[in-house]
Amino acid sequence: MAAWGKKHAGKDPVRDECEERNCFTEIRREDVTDEHGEREPFAETDEHTGADTKKPEDTAEDLTAKRKRMKMDKACSKTKNKSKHALRKKQLKRQKRDYLHSLKLLNVLEEYITDEQKEEEEEEGKEEELIRIFQEQQKRWQQYRSVMRERLERDEAAT
Repeated sequence: MAAWGKKHAGKDPVRDECEERNCFTEIRREDVTDEHGEREPFAETDEHTGADTKKPEDTAEDLTAKRKRMKMDKACSKTKNKSKHALRKKQLKRQKRDYLHSLKLLNVLEEYITDEQKEEEEEEGKEEELIRIFQEQQKRWQQYRSVMRERLERDEAAT
């Protein structure tokens, strides 16, 4: 325990572990022939030339599996196209509905604006009518006052 403590004194044990596992700091000690392109004699595929060294039975199985995958992909692409078509159709329906709703909203807003303008015009008309009635009453009141003043002046002159 004391030896370990002396060995790792002042070092972070977690950092030391990471440094030990870091593949970039490791020194490769492999066969020298790997770097020169030499291969093992019993490799299944020749990676450098692309030649396949598998047995014919394996290639037939691979081909059937590939055919099945292609059929599955084709079927999947058809369903994807159908689903894309259905989504596009829904999207177009939604856009059409939204467009119609916006047109209806515009019509309602136009009606509201015209109704408000009519109400304002009616209110202005009522105000003008009230002003006219008030002016007529003022004229009558002035006439009444002038008639009363003339009577008072006559009565005072007669007495």
